[in-house]
Amino acid sequence: MRNVEPPAVLAARQAAQWQRNKWSLYTDLALGLLFFVVAKFTNLTTAALVGAAAGLALVLVQRFVKVDLLGGLAMFGVVMLLVSAGFSLAFQDDWAVKMKSTVLGLLTAALFLGDGALNRGRYFGQRMARYLMQPVDFPRLSLGMGVLGLVMASLNYGVATWFSTDLWLTYSTFGDTVLVMLLFFAVLRFAQPRA
Repeated sequence: MRNVEPPAVLAARQAAQWQRNKWSLYTDLALGLLFFVVAKFTNLTTAALVGAAAGLALVLVQRFVKVDLLGGLAMFGVVMLLVSAGFSLAFQDDWAVKMKSTVLGLLTAALFLGDGALNRGRYFGQRMARYLMQPVDFPRLSLGMGVLGLVMASLNYGVATWFSTDLWLTYSTFGDTVLVMLLFFAVLRFAQPRA
């Protein structure tokens, strides 16, 4: 039998977690929108470079403000922008910027799958569980996140290959985020501890 928290305790814990994480979520959303707007008015290479510069500026700003701007997903977003800029500078091609999500999705999937299969989720699964409000099975969380990475990398490749850059940009800014959230709930369900 699982120990169930009273609703008031759970609500208080969720409110505290939201207060701790909301600024990094806002930062991540702002970086995504910046990339989208700059790409709409220029090109993907310029958007990647502007996004990387904004991400580095945020790392500097973080040293002077008390709220956590870069916790959780926002720091991941900054890293993704830096990788996009690296792809842009190395290849000087919009295709390389579009493939960044596929390459990093495959790399992330390999790390999570390796952690789940070989390390019983004790590295990535355990660290990710700190951000969750429910208990999870670390190996199952790592394996689920690995499969999620594979699915998202494949979808990005498909949209980048078969559709226009404008459609890819809209998908990667808006559709990708919604799809990840929906699939993440499926991963959480899969990762629930078995009785």
